[in-house]
Amino acid sequence: MITSSPSRVSGAAVDEPVMLQRNVSIDVLKLALAFMVVGLHVGLLQDFSPTLGYLTSNGLFRIAVPVFLIINGFYFYPVLQRNEARRWFGRALGLYLFWTAVYGLLWIPALSPGLSGLAKAVHTLVFGYFHLWYLCGMIGAALLMLILQHRPPRTVMIVAALLYCGGVAIQYAGNYHLFAHPLLDRVSNTNWTHRNFLFLAFPFFYVGFAIHRYQLHKRIAMPYLCWGAAAGLVLLLLESYWNYTNPRNDGGYDNFASAILICPLVFLIACNVKLYSSNKRIALYSSGIFLVHIFVLRTLQPYIDVGMSAMTFVVLAISLAITAALIPLSRKVRFIL
Repeated sequence: MITSSPSRVSGAAVDEPVMLQRNVSIDVLKLALAFMVVGLHVGLLQDFSPTLGYLTSNGLFRIAVPVFLIINGFYFYPVLQRNEARRWFGRALGLYLFWTAVYGLLWIPALSPGLSGLAKAVHTLVFGYFHLWYLCGMIGAALLMLILQHRPPRTVMIVAALLYCGGVAIQYAGNYHLFAHPLLDRVSNTNWTHRNFLFLAFPFFYVGFAIHRYQLHKRIAMPYLCWGAAAGLVLLLLESYWNYTNPRNDGGYDNFASAILICPLVFLIACNVKLYSSNKRIALYSSGIFLVHIFVLRTLQPYIDVGMSAMTFVVLAISLAITAALIPLSRKVRFIL
């Protein structure tokens, strides 16, 4: 998401370095990912087919956040090379605080009085309200990458792999109730134990960082990327369908075992589709849709009941309209998008 600032953080991804021409295929990918996020949150197809609804909301659409994180990591590498980490973190934190304040209109009135309400408020600020956990995860992943950047590459790769496997293990242990102890079972069934900067954000952030650092996007031929992505998609859908049909499964999924294959390949394919332009509006629309759609959904839900699939397109249309209004404002108040 390019702007006049070389290190601008924009909604769901960090900007690439300033240049006259940008690869719009990555912007188009980000827009598609934003559509997926809306679809999984609203429940596209679930009112038509529970099976298709599950395979999308707890399958295909779940690649959106990991791919966004890969994009973040990919463009974080040149940020470090230009010694602009402080500016990057400042903008990321500003973005998070601004949208946390906006969504405070939804979560603050729901707080109970006393210590329980205070604990809930602290938890929300630390882990993020609903989809804003992504911004917390991105910031935490970037901090960890900053710490590990000068460590031996093999060490960092092993750390990322172990954290990724740990997140998948916690997710599955929780959803399949593998812990006999009630406390362990309850903890493993909370999103924040596996959907956080350590177990989800950092592994994918590191993948994007490594792709840029080692120029992997220039080394793998497109046919191999396409075949690999096709295999990854099959594995993802098989994993999703296995969870859907397994009676022991209890809950949705963020940490997929097969995501580590398909998500990097989807990003690499976009990198290799050369569509150049100096226009950045597509990137801004992807950020805006990602950031505002939950507010739109929560506002409309009490008043509109048109089915989940139709509601997806209603939320998407209104989010697009709001984003169109925010784009001119973001030129003056840069931490909005």
